[in-house]
Amino acid sequence: MARAARIVLYVLIGLFALLAITIFVITRLIDPNSFKPQITELAREQANIALDIQGDLGWTFWPSLGVSVGRTEARVGDDEELFAAIDEARLGVAVWPLLFRRVEMDAITLDGLELNLIETEEGGNWERIGGTETAPEDDVTVTSPEQEEDAAALDIPVKIPLVSVSNSRLRYRNLVDGTDITVEHLNLRARDVQLDEPFPISASLRYQDQDDVRIDLQLETVLGLDLDNNVYTLDPLRLDTSIGGITANPIQIRVDNRIEAALDEGRISVRDLVLDAAGIRTRGELEITGLDDALTLRGQLDTEPFAANDALRAIGEAPIETSDPNALRRVGFSATLSGPANSVMLDPLTITLDDSSITGRAGITDLDTLAMMFDLALDRINVDGYLPPSEEVAEDDSESAAARPLSEDPILPLEALRELTLTGKLAIGQMAMMGLDARDVQVEVSAADGLLRLRRAEGKTLEGGFRADASLDARTDTPVTTFNATVSTVQIHPILQALMGEDLFRGLFDMNAEFRTTGNSEKAMFENATGTMTLGLTDALVRGVNLHNTLTSGLNDMLGNYQALAQFIPGTEDGRLPRELREDTEILDLDSRIRLADMIATVERLNADLDRGAKVSGNGWLNIHNSDFDFTLRMRAPEISSQPRISEREWPLRCAGNLAGSPARWCLPSSQAFRDAGRELVARLASDQLGIDRERVQEERERAEERVREETDRAQEQLRDRARDQLDRLRR
Repeated sequence: MARAARIVLYVLIGLFALLAITIFVITRLIDPNSFKPQITELAREQANIALDIQGDLGWTFWPSLGVSVGRTEARVGDDEELFAAIDEARLGVAVWPLLFRRVEMDAITLDGLELNLIETEEGGNWERIGGTETAPEDDVTVTSPEQEEDAAALDIPVKIPLVSVSNSRLRYRNLVDGTDITVEHLNLRARDVQLDEPFPISASLRYQDQDDVRIDLQLETVLGLDLDNNVYTLDPLRLDTSIGGITANPIQIRVDNRIEAALDEGRISVRDLVLDAAGIRTRGELEITGLDDALTLRGQLDTEPFAANDALRAIGEAPIETSDPNALRRVGFSATLSGPANSVMLDPLTITLDDSSITGRAGITDLDTLAMMFDLALDRINVDGYLPPSEEVAEDDSESAAARPLSEDPILPLEALRELTLTGKLAIGQMAMMGLDARDVQVEVSAADGLLRLRRAEGKTLEGGFRADASLDARTDTPVTTFNATVSTVQIHPILQALMGEDLFRGLFDMNAEFRTTGNSEKAMFENATGTMTLGLTDALVRGVNLHNTLTSGLNDMLGNYQALAQFIPGTEDGRLPRELREDTEILDLDSRIRLADMIATVERLNADLDRGAKVSGNGWLNIHNSDFDFTLRMRAPEISSQPRISEREWPLRCAGNLAGSPARWCLPSSQAFRDAGRELVARLASDQLGIDRERVQEERERAEERVREETDRAQEQLRDRARDQLDRLRR
């Protein structure tokens, strides 16, 4: 037995030595560089590739039998620009297993791979790769059954110890649209590559494009291949990414998950997803089906509450300044991915924003058209807390800011708006903004084919309610904007306090407004704005403006020139009316109509009932650009006199200035008009008095004549009586 074993061992050693000598002789006697011309010619004929093998072709002998290729460059056709190149490539099989009719691959290495893809209006350079002639149909290699049996008897390699791609680079340029993408520092290592068992893979690369966006990527995973069932797994998968060029600091992203792709089923499953980006962690599960037909997504995503400003600082961006320092401290997200095929729906969806909660559903209803929808409910929110901190503005600054030049820069992204397809509803239970509280707010919007609509915006606020609708027609390069609003019995004081920062008006406010404008710049929209508005006030108070005192000033100026009128105006002291101590005007009821055109709001009608029976009417204008205004008023004040010519007269007042100025200087009497009125009144009252005297004389004359007639009649009657008495005595 021992002798037989030694014989077998000697035979094996002899066979091995023979094989080694054979391989040594082949690798030494056959120079592969002699085949360069044939290889170059085949590349030209079969692939339209100009191949330039600059480095040496070499054999490797032990421990693997293989070939190595040095620097090699390839160009498409007659192009001068490089299409592809490689610095070095090695491929081999292990020598020892060949003795037992087994083929075991050794490492496959590629170093310095370079690929340049260029696309022009005629197409890509890669599309010109291919043989210039087709092989004859009868030039077909037929494998005999004996050859097939021999091939089957030889073990096919199913495991490669190492596949390595290093220092590689890919560049894609589109000379039509300017796209220029470079993928460099591309490295890939796969160990124990095989078909029946998962094997580990690591890869890294850097992406950079024409916008200087840079992405550094590192991947670690275990790849499983089930070629028979067309199923592939990446389990586990870790992806580390650094994205630069978008924010001040690169965005660091880490993704851990498990992926299974069953391509025959058209399904991709993502399990145990954990995504960390800028301090924000999201967990979830996701399953994508219908890859070959109608895409459907199912899953769950949950983002842990995070501080928004901390995330901004992590990427080098300035934090959001808010009036409430505790705002944006707790932002969270939770959604279930559902919905029909070819859509991405978040239903149900919950968004946490500090003490506020948004619930409902939202998503893309059609992936082909990117049509979007949302139907959300917000329980409560204090918008003021999320606004920038208020800044003190000097009076002079505010006046100059009101008259700043209007910008001609485009405001609306028309192309993007034309592609927008949207339907949405938002309900807000309670909302505070600019010091105003609103509740039961309902908003509905839609957008399609460049026509955007605010279909409804209504709610309750300040003891009243509001309703508005609007539209933006962006289908042409001159967009048209319309706005309609109705306000009913709303307290006006908080609104003006928020807009103007001063306590000027109080009262209940009613309004109906219709406005329209065209253009896509601040200047065009202001200049082309037109519309009408009816405005009403009840139980109102205007602070800083006392129309009674304005009237008193005018009357005192008149009395200074015509003291005779003082007897008809009670309450004068030393010929003058005293001013009221208060500096405001009570308005019982006000009605006005306003027309807007050419940046001027023209008050066509203004009628107001003031306290103590006074009435005001008038008209005027307001410049909506610089806030200048000028109103001509006519005031009637019955309480100042019982003389109808004074109590029923309309006294001229003028209110003019700038809304940013002091209200105390807004309204003044017209001195000349009051003097003219005084002169007219003196004449009319004198004429009236003269008429009264003439009437009194005439009445006295008539009464005297009546008395004379009465005395004459009595005297005549007495004479007749005495005459009758004397006649009677004579007859006797």
